Amino acid sequence: MILGPSDKGNALDNNYAKGVPNSSGSQVHNFTYKQNPGDRVLMRFGKEIIGVGMIPVEDENQYSFDKRFHCVYGWDLCHCRRVIWARNYTLGTLADVYRNTKQKPSFTQVHEKHILYTVRAIDGSYFDRSLEEMPEIDTSVYSDEELGIQLFRAGISNNNLEDIINALQQAERLCSWYWSDQCGRGPTENEIVSHIILPLFLGLGWSHQQVAVEWNKIDMAFFKNTPTIPEKCVMVLEAKGLGSPLSEVLYQPENYVASLNLSAVKYILTTDGANLFVYAKRNNAWDPSPVGYLSVWSLQKQYLLPKGTNSIDTLVRLQPSAL
Repeated sequence: MILGPSDKGNALDNNYAKGVPNSSGSQVHNFTYKQNPGDRVLMRFGKEIIGVGMIPVEDENQYSFDKRFHCVYGWDLCHCRRVIWARNYTLGTLADVYRNTKQKPSFTQVHEKHILYTVRAIDGSYFDRSLEEMPEIDTSVYSDEELGIQLFRAGISNNNLEDIINALQQAERLCSWYWSDQCGRGPTENEIVSHIILPLFLGLGWSHQQVAVEWNKIDMAFFKNTPTIPEKCVMVLEAKGLGSPLSEVLYQPENYVASLNLSAVKYILTTDGANLFVYAKRNNAWDPSPVGYLSVWSLQKQYLLPKGTNSIDTLVRLQPSAL
């Protein structure tokens, strides 16, 4: 299990100890110091329990600060604890125990007796196995020179390389500024589109004539060529505010594609300016697992999640010639 924020570094240095109960800092501190071998863990998605695990009995405070989790779907989650997750366990009514409760913090202790009884009653055989191996991937970040070399090797024109790198640098600077106290506000969706996303796609080789902004309620629509009519739309993008969760955004552009009968659309993109997700169809339905991803804050050689994604493949996939 992994947790953030991790911007203050290793929690064993007590950088997160201060803070009111259930603040992000106190949650990290509890995650690090208040777990015991044999403790059971509930994994939530919103108000639904989706898994049950156990901290290994042989685990003696095996907290680690693991930079491989620096960018997980855009979240900085470097605080790590090993967990054996129950396999083939049917959650039953346990899945809905938080359905009618207030939203709980990301990491908190369970006190409700009916939940404790159910979880403690789970047979230990479900956890009787070895820990999985940790993933071995290269999550290092490209330097500008490395990025240019790899994009060139992947087939991107030398004429476009400088524009792409400049657009990514501008996006990173703008996102950092919007996030800082100096800005004092978050960017509008229109600012994200015009200041961050459009320059990147112009760098990738799209022309202004091929890109429509606020087209039929779609934030950005991309066309194979002119005229910009529905039959020639090959990609759409939905933008949200910086830092907005993007896990449940796909349905909106998906509905636009269906209602407008955009049969030539190959990819749906979602972005908050700092993170860009690419979705494709599988078996005539939009797959909720992204086929491409990049973070302007962390242009990694590989991302742990979304699985199988990296900065180079994502940029190459989004060229107009690739669609």
